Amino acid sequence: MGAGFSGGSLAVFTALAPAGAVAFALMAAFVSFRRAVPRDRRDAMNHALIVPLGVTWAGFIASATHLGTPANALHAVAGVGRSPLSNEVVAVVSFLFFAGIYWLYSYRIAPSRRIAGALAAASVVSCIGMVALMTLAYSVATVPSWNSWHTPANLALSALVGGCSLAMALARAFSPDAAPLLAAVRRVLPISIVATAASLASHAAFLAGVTNNVACAADAVPSYGLFIGVFAIAALAGWAMQRASARFAGWKATAFDGLGCALVLCAVLLARVPFYGSYLSAGF
Repeated sequence: MGAGFSGGSLAVFTALAPAGAVAFALMAAFVSFRRAVPRDRRDAMNHALIVPLGVTWAGFIASATHLGTPANALHAVAGVGRSPLSNEVVAVVSFLFFAGIYWLYSYRIAPSRRIAGALAAASVVSCIGMVALMTLAYSVATVPSWNSWHTPANLALSALVGGCSLAMALARAFSPDAAPLLAAVRRVLPISIVATAASLASHAAFLAGVTNNVACAADAVPSYGLFIGVFAIAALAGWAMQRASARFAGWKATAFDGLGCALVLCAVLLARVPFYGSYLSAGF
């Protein structure tokens, strides 16, 4: 059923790239559209955006290894408008372009708030488009184990989990004036974790009824329940560590935030693994 199919690189891609993009969009929107943030703090947060940008790049590079050779990337782009894969690739490249321009512009000595705001808005819009098109890339009629609402829901929710965690860690480290952003992601993160676990559990139950003429999709991922449990425990533990970081200062707070965020991102990556393991085509 999954012969010749390896989803390891794609699991890294769909775990890291959306998480980095969401974190970038959250921070860029906060910095650009909240005028109460002092200039020095705004600059610090803008410069820190290299971290979520790097996370997105890491995911994108991981996806390129799935293409076999870099030259195949040109063929992937050639089908824009008719191929979900091509649309996904172009969407990621578009986000990286706008986000990179915004980050570079933040180093200007006297940046225009209007131009910065326009670039931030373009980054946010391209982030939304990127995540949306990534969720649609796997809704394939010939792969019934993926062709359901679970596919876009799981990817979008995991992007929110990873993005909120990364944004929380960076905002606390680089700007004490980011209290409104921290309060928002602190509330959204645990809800997103629970919603992701519930969506994954629903997908696991759905797979039991997905079969072709030789196999059942659920048989390919007998440990799906274990993956879900470990995801939930690890992600909630990471969130708890990030909340606990508020009790400390200096390097201790940074260490708690960093380790908590790393634990959440690892949990998100783990949650993506059984999705690719559940690959089942409609026929042989």
